[in-house]
Amino acid sequence: MNEILVLGAGVVGMATAYALARKGFKVTVVDAASGPAEAGASFGNGAQLSYFYTDAMASPSLVANLPKYMLGLDPAFRVRISLSPSFIAWGMRFLANSTQHAFERNTIDILKLALESRSAISEFSGKMEFDYTRTGKLTLYSNNEGLEKARELTSLKNQFGAHQAVLTRDQALEREPALEGYGHEFAGAVWSPFDEAGDSRLFCRNLQELLERDYGVIFRFDSRICRLLTRANAMVGVTTEIDQIECTCAVICLGAWTATIAKTAGLRLPIWPVQGYSLTIPALASAPTASITDTARKTVFCRIGDKLRIAGLADIGDAQGGFREERFRALLQTAKGIFPRAGIYEGNVNAWTGLRPVTPDSRPIVGKTKIKGLFLNCGHGSLGWTLSMATANRLAESLAP
Repeated sequence: MNEILVLGAGVVGMATAYALARKGFKVTVVDAASGPAEAGASFGNGAQLSYFYTDAMASPSLVANLPKYMLGLDPAFRVRISLSPSFIAWGMRFLANSTQHAFERNTIDILKLALESRSAISEFSGKMEFDYTRTGKLTLYSNNEGLEKARELTSLKNQFGAHQAVLTRDQALEREPALEGYGHEFAGAVWSPFDEAGDSRLFCRNLQELLERDYGVIFRFDSRICRLLTRANAMVGVTTEIDQIECTCAVICLGAWTATIAKTAGLRLPIWPVQGYSLTIPALASAPTASITDTARKTVFCRIGDKLRIAGLADIGDAQGGFREERFRALLQTAKGIFPRAGIYEGNVNAWTGLRPVTPDSRPIVGKTKIKGLFLNCGHGSLGWTLSMATANRLAESLAP
C-alpha cells in the first residue's frame, strides 16, 4: 500500500484524501488549523455549488473596467497594484487570458470539471449531513446589455450540458417569489436548475469522521507546514513548526498558501490570492429559496439550513488577506440593499474573510510536478467547493497503480 501526505484540510484537501483513500493509499492529512476547514476559503465560502456558473475571472469586461477597479470606484471589486515580481508575472498572464476566445475556452474547461464534480458530491448526500440542497440558482443581470452577453455565453455552455435558461424579470419572479423583496431593478436572469448548495465546513468535518472510520486516514492538525524537503529532485519529507515528517509522496492542497510552500521546493506557481468576505445570519421566511448571484454587485446569497450565507467582494493585490472592517461593512450594506428582509442583519452576524487561490486562466492546477513524488491540486479560485471532487478524482486516477 502506497503512503501519501495530503497537505491541507480544506475542502480540496479533504476531497483529495477521500479519493486517494478509495484507491487504496494510506493517507495522512496535515494542516495548521485545529480541524478541517477551520481556516482558508473552505470555512466561510459562498456555499453555492455552482456547477454551471463557471465563468473565468479574466475576461474582456473585467479588463474594460480595470481603471474603475484600480481607482476604488466599484465597492465590490478592488485592484491594488503590487510591485511583487510574482504579482506582475501573474498579472501579465491574467491579461493574456482576458481575450474573448481565452475567456470562453477557460469557462468551458471549468464547466467540464464542474460536471464531473456534480455526481461525485451528490453521492455524499446519502452518507453524511452537510446541509445539502438542490434548489437551483438564479444569476441576476441589472441591464439588457449584460443579459444579452449572458444569453450568448449560456448558449455556448448549453452545448456542453449546462441546461441553463435565460429568464425575463417576470419569469424570474415566478421562479423565485422572494425577488419581490429585491432592492434593485434587474432586467432578467439566468436559471441554473441543477446548481446546488451545501456547507463546506460541515462537509469537511463529517468527512473526517468517515475517513477515519472507514479508511483509517490519519489527521495531524496544529501542524503548520514550513517547507518541503527534497533530495536529488525527489520528495523526502515535510518540515512543520514542531517536527519533520518523512515522506516520498505528497499532494499540496493548501489553497492560497500553495505557491509559498511550493517555492521551498523550487516551484513557481501562477497563483495569486483574491480576498473575499462573507457573513452568515439567521434566515427569515422571506429569504430566497434558490441561490442568488447578483452580478452587478458581485454578491451571492445561499441558504444553508436555517442560516443565510452572503458572500462577495474581490480584492486583488494584497497577498496578506487581513480582515478590513470597512470592506466587510461594504458587503453588509450591499447585502442589506439587495435583500433587506431576507435575514436578521442586526445582532449575531458571523463575519469572515478569506483568500481565493486564483490562476491566470481560473483553471485549477492538478497533477505531477518536476519533483518526483510531489503533486498539486490547487488554484481553484472561488470554485474550490464546486470543483473539489472532480480534481481530487483526476489526481487519484493519475496516481493509481
